[in-house]
Parts: sequence; C-alpha cells; structure tokens
Amino acid sequence: MIIILVAAFLAPLTLTLLLTPVSKRLALMLKLVDRPDARKQHLLTTPLLGGMSIFVSFAAVVVAGMLLWDSPGSAVVPLGWQSLCALILIGGGLMTVTGLVDDILGLSPIMKLLLHTFSALVVGIIFVYKGALLNLFLTGSSSAWLAAPVTILWLVGITNSTNLLDHADGLAAGVSSIAAAFFAIINALSGNFEVAYLSAALSGAAAGFLFFNFTPASIFMGDCGSNMLGFMLGIIAVLGVYTPTGSIREISVLAPLLILAIPIIDTVFVIVFRRKHGKPLFNADRNHLAHRLMRLGLSHSEAVLVLFVVALLMGIMALLLPTLAPYQAMLVFLHAVILVVLFAFLIRRAEARLS
Repeated sequence: MIIILVAAFLAPLTLTLLLTPVSKRLALMLKLVDRPDARKQHLLTTPLLGGMSIFVSFAAVVVAGMLLWDSPGSAVVPLGWQSLCALILIGGGLMTVTGLVDDILGLSPIMKLLLHTFSALVVGIIFVYKGALLNLFLTGSSSAWLAAPVTILWLVGITNSTNLLDHADGLAAGVSSIAAAFFAIINALSGNFEVAYLSAALSGAAAGFLFFNFTPASIFMGDCGSNMLGFMLGIIAVLGVYTPTGSIREISVLAPLLILAIPIIDTVFVIVFRRKHGKPLFNADRNHLAHRLMRLGLSHSEAVLVLFVVALLMGIMALLLPTLAPYQAMLVFLHAVILVVLFAFLIRRAEARLS
C-alpha cells in the first residue's frame, strides 16, 4: 500500500512537470494572461491556465487508479471505489470549468459564489444518492439534520478560502500540497486507503506545479486551479477518517481544521479586516497573510516559506490527535488556536509600530 501511495504522489507530480509548459504555451497563444496592476505583486504579464495541468495530472492518476486498483471500498465511506473516483472527477471537473470560465470572462464574486454552490450541490446530491455519509461532522448528534447544509457550506467555504490564498507565488499550490499530504498520511494510518490514494494524487499534482509557480512564478494556476484544489480538499476532508478505528469521535472535526488552518486563518483575517474598515467583503486587496508578512520586511519567498512552516506544524498536530484521549486532543487544538491568536497579535503589533 505504501508503494501505491508513493506512486500516486510521484505520477501526477511528473505529469504536472510535463504538462505545465504546454499549459503555458497554450495560455500565451490564447492570450489568457494575468496583467499586473496596483493590487498585484507581479510586475510582468504572466500566463494563466496552470490549473489545467494540475487537474489533468490529478484526473489521470484517479482514472488509472479506478481502472487498475480493485478496491472493495471503505466501510466508513460507503461508496464503491469506481463511484468514489467518478465523484471526484465530476466535482473536480465542474470546479475546474467554473474557474476557467472565470479566468476567461472575469465573473462577478456573486456569480462565482453561485457556481461554487451549484457544484457543491451536485456533489452533495451524488453523496446522498450513493449513500455516502454527509454527516461525518455531525454523526450521532441531535443536530444531524444540519449535516447536508453544513457540508455544502464547508465545500463552498474551503473552495473560496483556497482561492483567496492564491495571492502570492507558490502559496496556494504549496499549502494545498502540504494539506493533501497530511490527509493522505492520516487516512492511511486510519485504514482509509481509498481517500489516502486520492489525497496523495492531489498532493503530487500541486507539488509538481510548485516548480513553475514558486517566486518568481512563470505561470499562475488561475481560478481553475485554486477552485479545483480547494474543492478537492473540502471533499477529501469530508470523506476522511481521523481515528484509527474509523469511529467518529469528538476529534473528527479538529484534524481537518488543523490541516486546512492556513486557508481558514487567511480568510478570517481578510474578513475581519474588511469588516473593521468598512470595505466590501468581495473586493480584492493586499491584506492577506503573505502581504502582511511582506510589509513587515520579509521577502516574497520568505513570507511564503513561513506560511509553509505553519502549515506543516498544524499538520503535525493533526497527526497527533488520533493518539490522544478526547480531552488531550482538545488541549492540543486549544494550543493551536492560541498560537494562531499570538501570530495575529504579533503581526498587528508589528504593523502598528511601522505605521
């Protein structure tokens, strides 16, 4: 199984390395480029469409696994292996196309949100039809009826959080690769090898793109890439198993929150800043985590690497949770929250001294 997971990581990584230059040439041919302006960090016109190479590489490995691997399916996620792969391909394809339309036409934030919600609803309907557990976050509680809408909100939220994270070269690709790698590890340890395979494939596809996207980026993933990565991470989080026995305990929701801490924290930072200063929530600005770290004197690459380290630390904490008693897991999660609050406080204090 370890060999399969390693292959699932390396195969899309290699494919992305091969396909990204093709995406770059195609973007230049079609004039699908991101031009610099006052809000953006880059100074040169940069081709988009990098997300297509990520999705095609990921999808190719999913199709290969669907055809070559005869998995019985998971007891926790009652989808057959072929059905699960089909679900992933449908969801990823829908979100990639949505992002591509946005890259070409420049959709309004409300229209993007509606299309994201539509894609989440399509996946949710397939979940229900196939009998998958949409209520992993609320299993056994008196609020189980909230499971479906909460899951839809989760998918839309993580999709948009990852999209917002694509504000610095390499950040969205690197954080997504790290998060998917931790999902692969924690699911493999829990015996949920199907989701571990999909997670490893997503991690490899994003990691391969990082070679072209780390500062100075020669190509951007565009919304077609960030939307797809976020949506896939959201689905994988819902399908994940976070305890060794596969039972759903109190810590089930804590592990994905830690693994996806960076996009969640960045979104919270941006929303709080915009509300505090009376700015529209959907208006783009330069107050994301990496921007703020750069204003404190870090270089572009240093700011991104700092956030990579935070993502790694949060992922390691998530790996510890299944080995702990519930109260110990809550203490670890509380420590992580305190670290985030301290991080925010230090950034604010430093910015106040510079202003």
